[in-house]
Amino acid sequence: MAAVDSSPGVTSTQITTGAVSTLTGPLATDLNGIVPGVRAYFDMVNAQGGVNGRTLDLAYSLDDGGNPSQFITLVRSLVDQDHVFAVTGVGTDFFSSGYLTETGTPTYGFNTTGGWAGPPNFFGSDGSVQCYTCLVPDISYLAKQAKAKSVALLAYNVSASSDLCATAARLLKSAGLTVSYVDLNVPIDGNVTPDVQRIKNAGSDLVVSCMDVTGNISMARGIQQYGVKATQLWFNGYDQSVVDSYSNLIQGVYFFIPNVPLTAPTKYYPGLALYLSAMRKYEPQYVESALAIQGWESAALFVAGVRAAGDDLTQQRVVQLTNQMTGYADGVTAPVNWKEGHETTFHPPSNYPVCAAFTRVERTTLKSVFGKGHQVFVCLGAGAVKDPVPLVAPDGTPGT
Repeated sequence: MAAVDSSPGVTSTQITTGAVSTLTGPLATDLNGIVPGVRAYFDMVNAQGGVNGRTLDLAYSLDDGGNPSQFITLVRSLVDQDHVFAVTGVGTDFFSSGYLTETGTPTYGFNTTGGWAGPPNFFGSDGSVQCYTCLVPDISYLAKQAKAKSVALLAYNVSASSDLCATAARLLKSAGLTVSYVDLNVPIDGNVTPDVQRIKNAGSDLVVSCMDVTGNISMARGIQQYGVKATQLWFNGYDQSVVDSYSNLIQGVYFFIPNVPLTAPTKYYPGLALYLSAMRKYEPQYVESALAIQGWESAALFVAGVRAAGDDLTQQRVVQLTNQMTGYADGVTAPVNWKEGHETTFHPPSNYPVCAAFTRVERTTLKSVFGKGHQVFVCLGAGAVKDPVPLVAPDGTPGT
């Protein structure tokens, strides 16, 4: 049997990688910023001489169109025909792990589904574990801040959208909240107006959306049209261009994001300053994209693994050394322990801090809220659904 090449895409002067993301179709608005974030980081590193004498080439950026079977086909093309060293820009709601697991290809991207957990060669931009129960305290915390008592939850019938809202619907009752309306089957790119009418009839005063930005805007338009008096929390759509285009519809909308908000004061967040500087130089069209920063994080982790491997640059070595990083920090998210970053079942203790940032639309800006002082992150216990109280941010969290 012929030996497997563990260093495809590597020459003495270059490392070749590829990407698969959703660039067209109804879900593209939320996902097309991944690749520009990767490119900006690679361009910055290349301008500094590359990594261990090699430049980084994101040679292939492929579009799955939001089609699960197309994603699988394109992954095989990158691995078998293009012989990339790594897939460094995955941005799709239809991630399929099979062939990438089989080949051990180092894979980096935006973790939107539970399919990223398990294999040691998968590196989601802020961890490969999807702990939906860990995010429910944040919904409970916002309800407490907004003095809301009755929650409505909307999602599409795909796991990347519905899993979080389904978990929230199950757990929020323990926080003393009424779960007054749930629809986990909203049609993608469909009409949300019937849901808004039912939300109004149900008396919901907090609406949580696990939909994409297109669905969220449609929902916001209906909420305004029918005079629904409810706080809105969106998990997608944090983007200044969205505010610029729809500020009249989304005043007071809250966003929940895993990274430093782009409007945070850069004097306290040098990682954000570096990101903004590079994006303005190399990918100015995507400076304000919420997803570009996910691509940046993915590229930064890949480079950290390549740098650690040195002259012994194989796929296995990069994966092995990355998984030894117990407090990896990229300057824009809370640190990740990659020794635990692949667990398929993640049951942290109730006081395990999960850190993210809340922002709110105020006129034409996205303002950070609920942080203490200049700290934009709110860290809540993973199991503190009933009475979420902010915890001290772990060492290495930006802004500490």
